[in-house]
Amino acid sequence: MFKQFAQKAKLSNAFKVADLSHTIQSKNSVHKRYPAILEIRENDEFMQYVFMIPPGMNPKELAKKEYVFSQVFGSNYELKGDGLKYSLKIHKHELDKLLHYNFEEMLPHFKSGLPIVAGKDIHGNFHCFNMVTNPHLLVAGETGSGKSVMLRTILTTLILLQKPNLDLYLADMKRSEFHVFRHCQNVVVMTKKAELMKCLKFISEEMKTRGDLLDAHEVAHIDDYNKIKGVEKKKYILLCIDEVVLLKKDVALMDIVEEVSVIGRALGVFLILSMQRPDSKVLEGQLKNNLTVRYAFQHSDKINSDITLGRGTKEDAGKIKDAGKFYFKNESILLLQAPFLELEKAKELLEPFKVRPHINVDAEIIEEEQDFEPLPMLEEEDDEPT
Repeated sequence: MFKQFAQKAKLSNAFKVADLSHTIQSKNSVHKRYPAILEIRENDEFMQYVFMIPPGMNPKELAKKEYVFSQVFGSNYELKGDGLKYSLKIHKHELDKLLHYNFEEMLPHFKSGLPIVAGKDIHGNFHCFNMVTNPHLLVAGETGSGKSVMLRTILTTLILLQKPNLDLYLADMKRSEFHVFRHCQNVVVMTKKAELMKCLKFISEEMKTRGDLLDAHEVAHIDDYNKIKGVEKKKYILLCIDEVVLLKKDVALMDIVEEVSVIGRALGVFLILSMQRPDSKVLEGQLKNNLTVRYAFQHSDKINSDITLGRGTKEDAGKIKDAGKFYFKNESILLLQAPFLELEKAKELLEPFKVRPHINVDAEIIEEEQDFEPLPMLEEEDDEPT
């Protein structure tokens, strides 16, 4: 009984410190009414308060002064409500400080489609998503926040899954991130805008071809087309562009990127775009709206966080201090810890998937242009995209 009294007093004090109240004035007195605590629940995972704000109090005041819960209970809380009745859940567990990459541990969570790695929540539950049903991903975060490691983790995992129905096209204009994926089966790495433009033109033409095939066979999705007997299967295409902000002045490039975001889902063509600082001029209109999944690592402030996660979200990636932590926005927004995959470990894991060309040391080395066409289909028994 005393413990519950102390818990109730702690929240009541938070209301008073933040002056979360409705003032009632009469001729002889001024009286403040604070939120009423209706219930306190506790288990091994969390402590939950249920409270109701007093009639006449503006719910916006609660949103404005929500910081008091962080000051009193720490940052590991969750507040939900409808403008009158609220639930304040204080989680007892925290995210792992470091989550080492473990492919075998993650494998049972990867189902059909195109599984994309996310991370673990405070309860130790692993999260991922299917890009076929939730297309196009934005990964944003400051230098050192874990953004680049996340890309490495996603792409390495897709290669380890040995998806025979997937081609990866990776654009790295900074020439700093994707070198580890060179020579991997069904992977093309680009470091020049001319190469990327050629790739985008190929993808654009491929989408037109696929659209015609869907119309001709009267089906709505490339997966349905691939189930038709006797047709040549079409693989998923995943285009990943690191630091897409560097391309914002290239209108022709960005037009095709936006085209993929608009029509790519039904055609089996998907995007992963990353940037250090979200740029509202790049993330505007259809492109931003069609990046249905967002990973927000540490941002510089709430303004940049809102560009990534969307205005009106209470989550603030500007408050993230630890590398590897990020907000995962899909159907809801969760704080997760990303798996940490070291570069040397990635090289080791990818080595069995490398197919290096024979080099004649006596011949003059000539850099060849990328030839963009559908990469060869790997053999797999009875496999169909789902």
